[in-house]
Amino acid sequence: MIGKLSLVAVALTASMVAGNLSFESGVIKAHTEVFGDKTIDPMSKKATSHLSMESNPSTLKGIIDVSIADLFSDNKKRDEHMQEALESPDFPKVSVDIKEVVAKGGDHYTLKGAMTLHGVTKPISFDGTIADESGKVHIKATSAIKMTDFGIKPIKMVFLTVRDQVDLNVDVVLKR
Repeated sequence: MIGKLSLVAVALTASMVAGNLSFESGVIKAHTEVFGDKTIDPMSKKATSHLSMESNPSTLKGIIDVSIADLFSDNKKRDEHMQEALESPDFPKVSVDIKEVVAKGGDHYTLKGAMTLHGVTKPISFDGTIADESGKVHIKATSAIKMTDFGIKPIKMVFLTVRDQVDLNVDVVLKR
């Protein structure tokens, strides 16, 4: 009987520490440039989290999705071109599957996994911080991709082409 009660107590404690993380707030930005305009910064303030984490940030695993339709910048015409280049009706979301989190010291981590964008899945890693406080997990991390690695042709405007590299910046709060 005592063994069964101990097992139940361990299970209840684990369920309070582990758990699914839902997107509460934040922003996910994608920065690129073209000659004369260094402020091409589409972003999303929405995401769908299928992430979970036990008591230690190195146990963070799962998928986070962003709808391509939710990406916006400060320029409506640019957004239309972006949606067209990303072929959003055919490829409506970008997903990052976090498979491993490597501690770098303090609250610094490398998140390793795979990104699926435009129907192509490639390995990706993000470097940043993970803070677990008061039932909320705050992730701030950066990475970079090349559009052409995902089969996306950088947009051309007259004689100028948008830079192939896209710098990713994640600053999100997830709640348990």
